[in-house]
Amino acid sequence: SETSMSVAIRLLGAVGMCAALYALHVEHEAVRMSEIGLEYKALCDISSIGASCTAVFTSEWGKLMSKLGLVRTGGALDLPNAAYGAMYYVLVMFYPFVPFGRALLLIGTFASIATTAILAYALAFILGDVCVVCISTYVVNTSLLVLVLRDRFAMPEKPKAA
Repeated sequence: SETSMSVAIRLLGAVGMCAALYALHVEHEAVRMSEIGLEYKALCDISSIGASCTAVFTSEWGKLMSKLGLVRTGGALDLPNAAYGAMYYVLVMFYPFVPFGRALLLIGTFASIATTAILAYALAFILGDVCVVCISTYVVNTSLLVLVLRDRFAMPEKPKAA
């Protein structure tokens, strides 16, 4: 039976997946609309607070792997950050059913935190933008780190004396 910790981890994975899929939708629509000369305004583009997730997702930082030179720009692996995030969140949601799932989850979570740190820095200090969806994924990823570490390194409970 699943522990409450694994349920919480998997639920956070589902929340992250929703954010990743929405980010992919926004980026796709922004590119599609720009190809026909129109501007796309997503629900997460909130001008009253200066937020534009569309600008962030379509910036060069929207594809971190090629930005860092880890994959070839325009190549098959030059995917939006949200696509890599969605793959991670699939692992999070289904890790109990994957061989070596807990180990893969730990490795994936460390990778997501490294990515989160780089992207949060870029958002705040390079792009100088506000991205509600981005920040929500940072919260999800940080929460996942806490839960995964607690789950991984939790001390087993001592049996109660009769």
